[in-house]
Amino acid sequence: MRAVISSSIRLKVQPDKVEEFEGLVSQLVRDIYANEPGAKVYEVRRVQGEPHTYLYFLSFVDQDAYDRYASADYHAQMSPKAVACLDGDPVFEELESFY
Repeated sequence: MRAVISSSIRLKVQPDKVEEFEGLVSQLVRDIYANEPGAKVYEVRRVQGEPHTYLYFLSFVDQDAYDRYASADYHAQMSPKAVACLDGDPVFEELESFY
């Protein structure tokens, strides 16, 4: 059995792009839960007190499940639109289980 793939992403959104970004990401989350049985968790939250900062937490059962998500048409179509909403580069962190 392969290891669970988990990561977090912290990013800032341009103030005038918040509504567009939230719409794109909300649809993405719905698409993931509807189409990706290997997605254990895919959550996006706004950081309290920082209205333009978001934190993603994603976890997939294995690398194959992550790769299917990453190459899905809906993800490929949404990603450039969401990236255009960003204010700076996102910060990615790979996570590992300790239990």
